[in-house]
Amino acid sequence: MKRLSSSQIRVFNEVASQASFSDAARVLGVSQPAITAHIRTIEKAYSVKLFERTGAGAVLTQIGRQLFHRTASMRDTEREAAEILERAYTLEVGELSIACGAPGPAMQLVSRFQKVYPGVQLQLLFGNWQEVVNAVRDRKADLGLLTDAPDADDIVKLPFYYQKIVALVPQDHPLARRLTLSLSELQNEPVLFRTEHSQTQRAINTVLERAGLHIKPLLVLETREAIYEACAQGVGIGFMFDAASTRCDGVIRIPVSQFPETHSEDVFCLSSQRSLRVTDAFFSMLTSPSSE
Repeated sequence: MKRLSSSQIRVFNEVASQASFSDAARVLGVSQPAITAHIRTIEKAYSVKLFERTGAGAVLTQIGRQLFHRTASMRDTEREAAEILERAYTLEVGELSIACGAPGPAMQLVSRFQKVYPGVQLQLLFGNWQEVVNAVRDRKADLGLLTDAPDADDIVKLPFYYQKIVALVPQDHPLARRLTLSLSELQNEPVLFRTEHSQTQRAINTVLERAGLHIKPLLVLETREAIYEACAQGVGIGFMFDAASTRCDGVIRIPVSQFPETHSEDVFCLSSQRSLRVTDAFFSMLTSPSSE
């Protein structure tokens, strides 16, 4: 014998709970004839009577009460599932993983997002430019926060901040008193570079090549934090996007004349992820009036 479908059980449970065909139809958003047809199909298939139709409504028969006793929990489960999904849609709960290039801009956005959606649990991953791009492409992160995010058909991005590259000069260095520097002045100085995976270093290399300059670095360091610490300890002069860190101890940030261009700090994700509720909320936060 054919099993009852989930929709048939749903209709039966609603009629039993409401004690009314018309009220069940209203709750389920269908017509009363459709509700009646569902119940009649069950009764005919099993040669049973589930309800007594009275002027006061629909009263369960003995077999109807037995059936409702066993199936009522399904109605509760559906309602609980709907509540879970509703809370997720309104972002009372949820999860969002973000791959970040620089902590400065990332933490500003994270702070704003958490104030609006405190129930969403955030997971932050930090890495260089290529690692952040890979994390988004490999779906290890829902979103990326990165300087000069890639332009690609499968990527959606939105700029939220613009910044320039500055030199990090140890505060006791003679050049620390300068208002601006040029790259040619640094050719005989101990200079610290990042690896080729760094967007900062890529931008620096582009400018050096364009200017026909060659600077041999004293050290090549993997992370922005290592560059800053080395500069603060007086090891040499490094470079950083100005908003990448709010740290200001031990170094003087000085504009470099060959770096007039601004670079965008972007939020980006895969095009296929853009319509997800939590992703959309993050993008919408950047375009809301409060973000200006």
